[in-house]
Formats: sequence, structure tokens, C-alpha cells
Amino acid sequence: MRFDDLAGRSVVIWGAGREGRAAYAQLARRGLTATFALTGDGAAPEDLAPLAATGPAALERLIAADVVIKSPGVAHTSAEFLRVREQRVPVTSLTDLWLADNGPRVVAVTGTKGKSTTASLVQHLLTATGVRAALVGNGGTPVTDGDSADAEVAVTEVSSYQAADLSSSPRVAVVTSLYPEHLPWHGSYEQYVADKLNLVAHGCELVVVPDTDGDVAALARDRAGESTRLIDPATIGIRCSEAGIAWEGVGSLDADDIPLRGRHNVVNVALALSAVAAGFAVAADRRRDLLDAVRTFAPLTHRLEAVPSADGRRWIDDSLATAPEAVVAALETYPRDRVALILGGADRGLSFEPLRAYLRDRTPGTVDVLAVGPAGDRFVREGGAPPARTRLAASFAQALSWAGDDATGAEVVLLSPGAPSFDEFASYEERSAAFRAAAAQAPGGDDR
Repeated sequence: MRFDDLAGRSVVIWGAGREGRAAYAQLARRGLTATFALTGDGAAPEDLAPLAATGPAALERLIAADVVIKSPGVAHTSAEFLRVREQRVPVTSLTDLWLADNGPRVVAVTGTKGKSTTASLVQHLLTATGVRAALVGNGGTPVTDGDSADAEVAVTEVSSYQAADLSSSPRVAVVTSLYPEHLPWHGSYEQYVADKLNLVAHGCELVVVPDTDGDVAALARDRAGESTRLIDPATIGIRCSEAGIAWEGVGSLDADDIPLRGRHNVVNVALALSAVAAGFAVAADRRRDLLDAVRTFAPLTHRLEAVPSADGRRWIDDSLATAPEAVVAALETYPRDRVALILGGADRGLSFEPLRAYLRDRTPGTVDVLAVGPAGDRFVREGGAPPARTRLAASFAQALSWAGDDATGAEVVLLSPGAPSFDEFASYEERSAAFRAAAAQAPGGDDR
């Protein structure tokens, strides 16, 4: 469905957050009108009150609509969504409408983790080759933010929430990883995968995956169909290792030349290089420019980010690691260091077994787990992670106190929670701020 298809129809925007407001603004620019429906118990924002229906009236308005533009926060498992679907009301989204109009110039990145970094890398690399590329929709902002008429390419990350409502695909897509996440919203892991890979199900030209022989590739192939070209970095001669990246016939990057920590981020770099080189037919003599451009990439915040500390140790903010698999990737970045891991937060019921399996195989005595929140409590109740020592803190502040006065000899204090922040904090940024403040005030130092 396109914006032009909405002319003369009764359009209702479901939700009044950033995306709902951006949808209303886009319609207004096109001379189209819409009203709002706000399900749940909340009141309408004062500025939208004349346009908004709330409570039971909101559901009635949705059911009576010709088209509903749904915000990503409305879960597919919610009773209201199921009721709207039951009534066969057409449901779209701002991302879907935008993609229908712009798909041929879009590179979209999805995956459980690595979306923001990989999308930012793609935009950075395209710019290095002289392509006017805009980075749009990153960090939870609407896709229409940052887009411009003079951008030849629009690069965006697409969450599972956004992908679930799509009826169009981008020309180029990248899938970074797949493992359990956001299961209450989707209903099951199988549905989560289906919803996320809906991004590639409507005519992608090229899909880039980590490994053409792996599960991600098989699942992407099933959704994309045989007409879509599917590649991985090795397809164009890119190999990743602990030493860095080697590109056959082009050159190499040592791990120290890549301004991102972690093996998983080396893979993200390789995915971005592949998407640009294969998706935009970068000539062989320009591919060296792509490798060189990696060196100047500025890493994103809250992703294995080293923060200033007062005690001479490395304090690492990986607050966006909200699944156990992401915690494993963070720990793999420090395989020979003594690590104090701050783990936990709000509990979504994700299995901690991937983390336990990793810790069982890691050198004993190199990880101390400081567990916190409902997720940390469950981790401890389920047996912790022998042989790693595990302590349950009464609060995030206590976990920080333990980390700051760590008598275990930890060289790295790692906030990689494997869970959202909403047990104690309003956002992951607020949790990160508390971590950074503790690092700056940590007692001890090299003589501790």
C-alpha cells in the first residue's frame, strides 16, 4: 500500500508516539487527513485530544476504518490487534507506506542484534564511495526522519515490530543474526522469525546473510524465494577471523584497524562491505576504498563502549545487549580477561542456557556474575552458571557497588545485562548513565 492509495479513505493512526505523529505529518504534507485511536488505559496527549478516540471508542474507530496505520508498539498478540484482524480491516504502517514508495533506493538491515551498527556502517561505506546516502529510521526514530530528496540511497534498520507489517521489500536487505527476542510481542520464536524475515518476502533483489550454509540463510531463503540473490561475505571473497578481515584480491584489515570490539562486530563489518560491494557493483579498483573507510567508522554508543573509569580498570557499557546470546558475544570479546559481569534486569523469560553453556566451557575463575533484577534472580534460582561465581544483588546500585569495590581481581567490568532495563529504569540510556557514574567514581585504582 502506498500513500497515494489513502486518498478519499477513512484513515486511523493507531498510537500517538513518535511514529504515529510522523505518519500524521506525512499525510498532512500530502493533503490527507487522519484521526487517532489510542487503545489501553492512557489519556490522549493534550495536543491530539480533538483527533483521538480512547478506551472502548478507540477500538470501535479502528474497526470502522478503511485503513489503519499501526505503530510498532502495538503487539500482534494483543486482543485489540486480533480483533481488528478478525474484522479484516487493512493494516499498514509508516515504514510500509514509505518502503512502498522508496524500496528501489533502500538498503534495510534487520536481525536480532547488530542492526544499528551494520546500517551505520553501510551508510558510512556508501558515502566513502561517493554515493549520497542517508541514514534514516535508526535508534527507534521514524524512517521519514533524516530522509531527503537528494539522497540516492536510504539506509535503515528495521525491527521485528516494523517488519511484521510490511507488504513491500527493499532492493537490498541484510540479516545480521536470529535468536529469541521480543517473544511476548510475536507469540513464539517461530513467529518472531517469520515476522522479522517478512522484510525479504516481497521482492528483494539481494539479501546478505552471515553464512550461506547456516540457519539464517536457510530461513531467509525460505521467505525470500528463489528469485532473490542470496550471498554471504565469502561469496565475494571476504573472510573473517580473530586476526581481522581478509578480502581476496583487495587487501586486509587487522583486528586493531577495525574500530569495533568483538568477533560479532567483525562479521557486521563484513556484512556491510558485502552489501555495498555486491549491491552497488563497486568496481574492483574502488573496493580498497571500502576497506580503508572501515578504519574511520565511529562506533555507536552503548555497544561494547569503553567508558572513563577512576580505578584503572576497563568499564564496558554494553547496555543494548538485551538477550543472553548478546552477552555471550560480549564475553567472547574478552576471552582471557578476568571479567565482572553485571547481568539482569526486567525478565522476558528468555533462556539463559546459551550463556550457561558458554560459561561452562570458559576458563574457570575468569568470570564473576553480579546478577540483578527479576531476570538476574531467575538466573540464580535456575542454578547460576557453575563454575562462574554468581552473586545476586538487591539492586542495580548494589551490583555497581560490588563491581566498583571488586576484590576478585577483575580487569574488566562489563555491563552486558541480557535483559531490558525496565525493572528499575525508564530506558537503557538511564541504566547506562548509572553505570558510567559508578565507573567515574569507582574506588581503588592501580594500587587497590
